[in-house]
Amino acid sequence: MPREEEASLLTYNTHREKFESVYERNKFYRGLFGYKQTVKKNGKKYEYEKDGLMDQIPNARIDDSVFIISKGKVQRVENYFMDWGEKVSHHIFKVLIEDRNIIEQFKDKEDGSEEAKT
Repeated sequence: MPREEEASLLTYNTHREKFESVYERNKFYRGLFGYKQTVKKNGKKYEYEKDGLMDQIPNARIDDSVFIISKGKVQRVENYFMDWGEKVSHHIFKVLIEDRNIIEQFKDKEDGSEEAKT
């Protein structure tokens, strides 16, 4: 019998009309997914990568606006979405994961995030 892991399925939807500007909506996405920034200075080009929430927690992207999240990180994700109020609606469902690839992906990200902290 395959090993199962508890996790959560997250779906979300942004309500464009409720954001004050494109800048504000981009701020939501940058906070969620991170971004790359290129700065040109003194004839040189510098690239910076800023992590978003989904870079910091174990997750598997299933489709646009649909993720499976590690069980232990649900509250952190919930808090992020709650901070955006009515601008973003979301739903979180408990699921059991049987797919070994997703389970390993979670383990790798958890191990990587622990190494980064030490």
